[in-house]
Amino acid sequence: MIFVVRNHKILNTEVTVIAELNWDGKVTADVDQATFTFTVKNNSEQPIILEFPTSQSYDYSVYNAQGERVYHFSKGKMFLQALQYTTLNKGEQIQFESIWNYKTNEAERVPAGMYTVNAILTIRKINDTLVHSQPSTTFEFYIPAENTAFK
Repeated sequence: MIFVVRNHKILNTEVTVIAELNWDGKVTADVDQATFTFTVKNNSEQPIILEFPTSQSYDYSVYNAQGERVYHFSKGKMFLQALQYTTLNKGEQIQFESIWNYKTNEAERVPAGMYTVNAILTIRKINDTLVHSQPSTTFEFYIPAENTAFK
């Protein structure tokens, strides 16, 4: 769970929580592609308004077992340069889905093995309060060997 705070002071000082968000992801992987599902949920008691600086709601990178980035979702993409707003009521969630074909940004298929995804929610503000650190989630998954029998 991510707590986004307005005021932050150390030692014996009350912290004002402006939103409680849960940002996580899961993957369904088969021989040809991985489907990533990212979910943001409002765990606050009140509605929250998420402000995005562009039409991009999320971003993610995929890393191999050596920690090298093999794919970056937004690389080479363009997004509308206009503020976007999404309201989430108490307990409401939205999901974003992205399909990756196991190819690097240079269009080469990655080998079978364990991979790590790091995804961020690209919000700028919550309830008109600037967010200094975008929520992120990390998870691992296995890419099976390529089926070359039909190629």
